[in-house]
Amino acid sequence: MTSADEITELKKARRTLERRMEKIERGHRPAVVALSKEMGEIIDGILSLQEKEKTMSNLSMSPRIKLAKKGMFLGKELVYFEMEVVGEFKNQGISEDSEKRFITIIKLIRDNKLQAAKEELKYFEEIAALDAEYRKTEEEMNRKDQALRKEQLRMEKALEGLAGLEKETVDMERVRRHEELLKSLERLKGLRAAYIQSMLSKPVAELLGETEGQFLKECCGDFQEKDGIAELRQFFSDYPVFGKCNASQICGFFEFSEKKLSYVCPEVSRFKKVVLGNRGLFETIGALEQTPFLAADDEKALDFYAQNVKNSKETVERIRQLKREKDSDREEYEKSRSLEKRREELGKHSKSGLEDELKNIGSLLELLHSEGLGEDARESQGVFSGIGGFIRKLVGD
Repeated sequence: MTSADEITELKKARRTLERRMEKIERGHRPAVVALSKEMGEIIDGILSLQEKEKTMSNLSMSPRIKLAKKGMFLGKELVYFEMEVVGEFKNQGISEDSEKRFITIIKLIRDNKLQAAKEELKYFEEIAALDAEYRKTEEEMNRKDQALRKEQLRMEKALEGLAGLEKETVDMERVRRHEELLKSLERLKGLRAAYIQSMLSKPVAELLGETEGQFLKECCGDFQEKDGIAELRQFFSDYPVFGKCNASQICGFFEFSEKKLSYVCPEVSRFKKVVLGNRGLFETIGALEQTPFLAADDEKALDFYAQNVKNSKETVERIRQLKREKDSDREEYEKSRSLEKRREELGKHSKSGLEDELKNIGSLLELLHSEGLGEDARESQGVFSGIGGFIRKLVGD
């Protein structure tokens, strides 16, 4: 963050530049700087033209005409410039002294005393250079002001946040209950995965034998036809090579060509009708883990777990107890998490520390905008070059 020393040095630089420019009133400086730039461009244009004219004897007619036109243009520019100087003086944009100095430069140009005109212009060019440095200090001070105010706002918000946290309360019993519910659901998810895996690893012939139970009815509720089940069971009995496969392995046969399939099943048409005809059943079973099948938070699924999955009854009962107030418990749990996150974000701050930082920032802003420097400023020899270097370091030039 900005230090008081940096601000003081910056203000010293600005004050020194201000003193160097006292010969030009603050309100007149923009016009003086602009006129100085214009005047410099006109002089440079004339000098450049004169250099080209020295080789005129070697030029053809067309370039000579262009040079002549350029000379006429610069002559008009000088007339317009003189009118602009007089107008600025009448409008109090520049002082009488500045007007006289510019008129003197114009006369020197018309007398073809360009070097003398350039020397006279240095008076204004120095002001322009000083003004440029001055503007850099102003820009840098504005940047520091913005940075300090941004930090000030951040500290104020942090203080407000700490004050708000001190007032917040949480029902930890509700939080504990919701955490227990989440853990119980995770435990049930583990039982689900183990149960599904045990079913998927079974040969389809054995799996179909449990159709009178709950598994296939739960995962494939639309597979209700007893004749269809009987056909499948009979097929897998006639062709044990298929009956010993699990559901995923059966799905692998669906990609076989008729010729390749005929090597393991002479009755290809029967395979297509009975097995491939129930393709959806086997594909559904093979992908059960990626489906909502027996979702741990589904009420109907809880009944299934309690009745069919080993070691799940106690977990199911506890889940049902905890779900009675799950909405209010979850709300308190989320509030607790949010407060915990805010505490972590503000953990590096203390109320007293923030107040001290705010006080320091306030002092820096007061110093930045005060008329004084905060300490005596002593100018030394070579001030201008030193200031220039200091400013360039600050603004990164």
